Amino acid sequence: MGEQIIITLITAGLPVLATTITALAQRRTNSRNAAKDSILQMIVEDKMDVLYDNLPQNYQNILHEYDIYHKNGGNSYVTEKVEDYKRWFAHVQVELLDKKKKV
Repeated sequence: MGEQIIITLITAGLPVLATTITALAQRRTNSRNAAKDSILQMIVEDKMDVLYDNLPQNYQNILHEYDIYHKNGGNSYVTEKVEDYKRWFAHVQVELLDKKKKV
């Protein structure tokens, strides 16, 4: 009788364990992909803002989303984009300061 209970518990428990592991992996992938999409969209928004002589507004949000992306196993593609964005942002800040000094 005891063996049958153990077999039943194992038979019921393995699918639950597999489902839980799969769900956790999927959630991690979904978080990473959502952060990636947000980062790339915000970079485009900031660059468009500057084209129309507006200030970029997403710097802190991009860094926050990058932390989420990296925590969930992000790769070098977005890291490269964020590093390029940081350099671009620093350059834009210098240009804007120069414009203010000239006015």
